[in-house]
Amino acid sequence: MATVGTRDLKQEPLAVVCSALETGEAVEVTTHGHPTGVALVPAVARPQRWVRGEDMARITPMSADATRRRREDLADVEQAPHIGVGGLCRVAPEGTAVTGAR
Repeated sequence: MATVGTRDLKQEPLAVVCSALETGEAVEVTTHGHPTGVALVPAVARPQRWVRGEDMARITPMSADATRRRREDLADVEQAPHIGVGGLCRVAPEGTAVTGAR
């Protein structure tokens, strides 16, 4: 288990939390090198690289009609003008500008 001192936790809390989330490993908090009995434990397990065969077997293929509808929906989205950054995109009517927060 990784350890972090209370001083480091106070000065760089985001770095400690991100480290715990990235590694999926609990981080024990210490004071002057001694355990405090407190640990930061990620609530979400790390993403798995591989999908188990039994999980794959439960996936049912999409019907041809569903596949066609999905492709049409994606084509409509790709053609729409998007304004924004990352996951905060908004679709604007053509010829208009979008300003301000969502």
